[in-house]
Amino acid sequence: MGSNIKITNELEEYINNHSYKLNPIQREIVKYNETLGEKKKMQISLSQCHLLHLIIKLYNPKKILEIGTFTGLSALTMGLAMNNDSNLIAIDKNKQTSEIAKNFFIKANLENKINLLVKNAIVGLDELIKSKEVFDLVFIDADKENYICLLYTSDAADEEDSVDLGG
Repeated sequence: MGSNIKITNELEEYINNHSYKLNPIQREIVKYNETLGEKKKMQISLSQCHLLHLIIKLYNPKKILEIGTFTGLSALTMGLAMNNDSNLIAIDKNKQTSEIAKNFFIKANLENKINLLVKNAIVGLDELIKSKEVFDLVFIDADKENYICLLYTSDAADEEDSVDLGG
């Protein structure tokens, strides 16, 4: 049920108009990303921000893994919704956008809740598995050509009780 819902511009506008208002730093990231031309498409949509916020508030994960951070909108969204005893590890391979994201995390006073690892997703996942990190929620939005590898790696880790994908 619901698998055939098409997110039209009208539906997107409705969601954005009837959801919580974005934090000033979220708005700043969106405004910054608008200056990036074609790269802006790497940003999650505003309706996805609202959905992530809702998921974090409802599920209350203590430990979150994000794979793919770009300029930090999704990580910041989850960080703002997290409880004080929660934290997020983000992995992104791009040094330039990771620095931009870190600066936004600092502006939002979330630098102690969000740890951004600058490395390839597969390498970062392997390191987390070896260190026996356990996650309540994993958000994958990067390295699209390797999604299958990322899912396989996450699934193998789940079997070892190292990463819990929530499913």
